Amino acid sequence: MKTVQTVCGPALPSELGHFQMHEHLFVAEGPGTQRFPALLADDCERSAQEAARYVSQGGGGFLDAQPVGAGRNAAMLREISRASGAKIVCVTGYHLPHFYPEEHWIHSADERALFARFRDELQNGCVECREVRPGAVKAALGRKGLDARAEVKLRAAARAAAEADVPIVIHTEKGAGGVEAVQLCREAGLSPARILICHVDRQADDFAPHDAIAATGAMLEYDTIGRLKYHDDASEIRLIRHMIEGGHLEQLLLSLDTTNQRLSTYGGEIGLDYILNCFLPALREAGVPEEQIRSMTIENPRRAFA
Repeated sequence: MKTVQTVCGPALPSELGHFQMHEHLFVAEGPGTQRFPALLADDCERSAQEAARYVSQGGGGFLDAQPVGAGRNAAMLREISRASGAKIVCVTGYHLPHFYPEEHWIHSADERALFARFRDELQNGCVECREVRPGAVKAALGRKGLDARAEVKLRAAARAAAEADVPIVIHTEKGAGGVEAVQLCREAGLSPARILICHVDRQADDFAPHDAIAATGAMLEYDTIGRLKYHDDASEIRLIRHMIEGGHLEQLLLSLDTTNQRLSTYGGEIGLDYILNCFLPALREAGVPEEQIRSMTIENPRRAFA
């Protein structure tokens, strides 16, 4: 039976429960946090308390989307999981260039070398803590989408995910390059259900980019919930209802893409339990049936992994 690799070992998909596919509960200091201080979340006790509160409100687990070399600390994620009871999946792969120092290998390594690094972590564990194995691969596209260098990195990440039979989680800037990224990942051997396109919902008024990516069969991971600098939750709900009416219910995933400004234990505006306590009630109030909510929060994450 297919299992999900968590930071505390393999788990059955049925054990995940309510699962948010793009969070950041531990991010160590580095170039990315120096540029964007809101990203820093390096207090293991606070992060564990946040995860424990989430579990107490009905959360089962989450994917932590901080990859190797960009502030990930697999040992801390394991401690957070043990302390809170949350099922946590960590990632290998890569983030945007500004998360790394100028001399980092992510800027210059060729496809073969990148693939070897990602495969090594998937097979042998995270470089900073070999006892913890990633259960997914992270990739990132900038505003230009798939330029030449982005294509090299994404192909390496997609090949590693395909070989390990795990999901790939792809950062985009409002979906730029999403359709092309799905095509490249499929050519690398990934099924559409393993391809998660993130942040398309930072723009919720124009449905066309959402429809185009959904037409590829890939998952759309909506993580701009509660982020008022982009739009209100009513706009998110209109988008979700549009996608459901278009026949894409089984391709939708919900998350928060948390920062320290959005984690309650760091003094943030909301908490990791915001979807459970605020957004899902709003979906119900808007007439979204319980079985559709269950699909987006429980069944679709299982499908992405298994």
